[in-house]
Amino acid sequence: MAKFSAAVFLLSAGMGLGMAQSGAPARTEYPDAPEAKNSAASAKRSPRPKTQAECDAYKLTVSLTDPAKLELAATEFAQRFPESELRSILFQQAMGLYQQAQNPAKTLEMARAALKYDPNNSVALVAAAQVLAERTHDNDLDRDDRLAEAKADALRALQTAGDIPPPTNMTQEQFASAVAKLHGAAHEVLATVAFKKLDYQTAIKEYELATSVDKEHTDAVVWLRLSVAHDKSGDYTAAEAVVKKAIAASQPGTPVRQLAEQEESHLAKVASDAAKSSGK
Repeated sequence: MAKFSAAVFLLSAGMGLGMAQSGAPARTEYPDAPEAKNSAASAKRSPRPKTQAECDAYKLTVSLTDPAKLELAATEFAQRFPESELRSILFQQAMGLYQQAQNPAKTLEMARAALKYDPNNSVALVAAAQVLAERTHDNDLDRDDRLAEAKADALRALQTAGDIPPPTNMTQEQFASAVAKLHGAAHEVLATVAFKKLDYQTAIKEYELATSVDKEHTDAVVWLRLSVAHDKSGDYTAAEAVVKKAIAASQPGTPVRQLAEQEESHLAKVASDAAKSSGK
């Protein structure tokens, strides 16, 4: 999640500041971006202000760094300019700030606000999906609805991520990396939803897609869940290999390290019991 949070903040800040600096940036094509659509006709152009007053108000709003103040200003901007193409970007920026502040409830609220003005905002789609997937519990009365929304948002993000207009102040490499992390986070959400619905085969497939983005920096929680999914599916050999990665990616004494070590001990016992059984 931390890796995706950084990508969200980079994309949100890059898009916001890039627009503020140039007012109406021209789109730059990056055909090598992961899973991006290479057709200029299918690409989404950068949102632009229609008037100088809208441009000035946007620049003033997007410069705010306090999430609550930006949220209030974005709301006022949307009311003042009800036809503006920039409304979603402002709420996405607020979403990124709330996410950086580790406020999931407000992150989800701002993501939904951004999606109100741009249903194909893939950054907001993944942020909303991630909060819903991670914050939904078995005893929630609306559990199935929340997981269904998370899945739908993640799938939609995978369809639209290639249409993100690259911010003018991001390099091709920065943009490609951020979009790759966006795809990885969407697959992680799909895996988490499947895991919580006890569909371990789908969880394995999606977690493996998520880890393929950047194996060296995959979060320990993802490795642990992948190991448990292999365990639940009966593939103990794969589970043992993956749980070692969870341990290597976690810090001693942290909850995820403790859970990973418990899983490793459990798998060792399963292997020992299997060896004893086959020796009889």
